[in-house]
This record gives sequence, C-alpha cells and structure tokens, in this order.
Amino acid sequence: MKNLKNNFLFVAFLMLSIVLVSCEDEGTGSTLKNYNYVSLEVPSSKTFSLYPNESITTESKVYVTYASSVDRTFALVVDMTLSGTPATPATTLDASYYTVPATVTIPAGELVGTFTVGITGTNIGAGKKLVVGLGQEVGVDVGINSFTTTPVYEAGSSIPVNYVNVVNTGKITYNVEERCDFNKVVVSIKFDNYPEETAWDLRDASMNVIASGGFNAAGDAITGYAALGFADQSTFTSPNYCLPGGQYTFTIYDDYGDGMYTSATVSGTYTVKLGTTVLASGGGDFGFLQETTFTLP
Repeated sequence: MKNLKNNFLFVAFLMLSIVLVSCEDEGTGSTLKNYNYVSLEVPSSKTFSLYPNESITTESKVYVTYASSVDRTFALVVDMTLSGTPATPATTLDASYYTVPATVTIPAGELVGTFTVGITGTNIGAGKKLVVGLGQEVGVDVGINSFTTTPVYEAGSSIPVNYVNVVNTGKITYNVEERCDFNKVVVSIKFDNYPEETAWDLRDASMNVIASGGFNAAGDAITGYAALGFADQSTFTSPNYCLPGGQYTFTIYDDYGDGMYTSATVSGTYTVKLGTTVLASGGGDFGFLQETTFTLP
C-alpha cells in the first residue's frame, strides 16, 4: 500500500508539473506537447558502508508518465564520464566489484519498474562511487526536474506549439565506503619538491607496522613517492585505516635528512586525522625523521 501511495504521488507530481507549465504557456497562446518522460527515483544518491569483501544488492526504481499496453524496456548505462583535474571518471568503483543490468523493464499497465544493482566492498579505500544513468532513446525524454522547449509553428497557425526537448539524463550515485566499527584514521602528505625522499609508517603499541608508504617490499629502504607517480608538491591521501582503541606511533622519514624542506617558499606538510581531529602533524625541516605517539579511544 505504501509503494502504491508513493507511485501515485510521483505521477501526480509529474502531471502537476506539466499542467502548470501548460497553463503558463496557454496564457501566451501556446501549449506543450510530447509528454513522454522516464525518470530514475529520488533521492538520486545512496550510501552503503560495507566490510571488506562484503557483498550487497540494492533495488532502485524507474518511473514513466504513462502506462503502456506492452512492456517497455529502457537501457541502463554506467557513467564513466571524465571530469576534474586530474581527470577522474564519474564511476570510480572497479567494474569487478559491481553488477548493473543492461536494461530495466516497466511491465505493461504499470508506471514503475525496478532493477537490482550488486556491490562488493573490495578495494574501496577512502570511498568509491558507482554512477548509473538511463540511456536516451528516440521519443522519450529522460528526467522531469528541468527541461527546455522549442516553439514550432504548425501549418496555418500563428501560435507556436512548444515541443519538449531532450533533457540531461538523470542518474543515481551509489556511494560505497568502508564500514568501520572502530576509528577511521587517514594519513595525508603534501610533498615538497622531492617526493622520492619521503616515507612513513604507523605502528601499534607493540611497535608492529600496521601501515606504511614509500618503502621497498622488504620495508628496509626508502623508495619514496616519485616512483609511485607523485609529482613535486602533489598530495597523497591514504585510504581509511580502521583502528581499535589504543596507542599508536606515526613516523615520517626523509631519506636526505632535511625533512620536507626545499626552500623558504616550498615546504611539505603532513597530517594524521581521526575525522576532524588532528592526531599528528608537522613538516618542514625535521631532519631524518619525525615521530608522534597518540592514543585512540
């Protein structure tokens, strides 16, 4: 009953939007045509917290403005559009860890169809995104929140008829984050002009290394971050480290012995944070290493 009510409200909203625009146009002597909309559900984002390698499925809905006498099938597309600097894809979750059906079907006589997405929480680091949209097809407008119209003068009439243009494809974003029942700790390092000299490690109360970066495989020599593709003055941000309460020691190293100091105007910095709480920080000329001990609740 609840789903029927929600579906009714959604369709009522669509029709009300169309009527309102039509009424406005009628005041100027024109009308809207071509009311054939398909839209993904709102809200347009969902967030999932998963344990490492945990798998889930989630159901999403697609709505149309009118029921058909036959089944209607619409394409689903994983959005890989690049944006930003450096350019990153809209979908950052590895394709090995999600399943998205190629299409979604709205049964004959119905106004809503459902599709199921599968997600596995593997290699998600500080968080990943899966963005799914509807493919465009001839004669169907995707989305209803905003659209533009084109005035067309039909034969023998001086009054324009406004035909709805194709609008931007609506999308759903599935945000995937690592589930942590303890403390989410993140390491961030802004390098000076010598990222090849920088390394770090995080140790527990027994001084066992639980996380590190910038070392060789054996962990006994600094290889730095230039070899990992980090440029001068770039920034490294670690994934979330899920740490139980206790004492920890963070140490940052410089292979040359002048810390992260290049000049009076170029100096590297680092922070270790629990949310907005700074657990360790520093930078500049700290010599061969700088060590900070902190306690997590």
